[in-house]
Amino acid sequence: MPRYRDTARRAWLSARIAKQAMADDELSDETCVDPKFRKEIDRIDSRAGEEDGYQQYAARRQLDEALAAAARAKARLDAAAPKDRRAARIAKNNAEAAVTRARRAARKAGL
Repeated sequence: MPRYRDTARRAWLSARIAKQAMADDELSDETCVDPKFRKEIDRIDSRAGEEDGYQQYAARRQLDEALAAAARAKARLDAAAPKDRRAARIAKNNAEAAVTRARRAARKAGL
């Protein structure tokens, strides 16, 4: 998802292109639209795509780490002595809550 500044800039560029396109003559092969506006829109779009890729990678990594931590916490709960079960159960519940948060973040990132 593009940042607010990029979204505003893209909207401004689109308005400029639309304004210049209205000045175009339909019978002429030449266009009044400045190519630098289109290049800048392409640059903004490619940067937004890269940023989305980074966010998806980070969300996937966070989810994998949370799932591994939850598995370790469950194994510790299964192997815990009776006096340590309460602390192990709390750790397992916290790890499962972290998995839920990581899944939510992954869905938000588009995974």
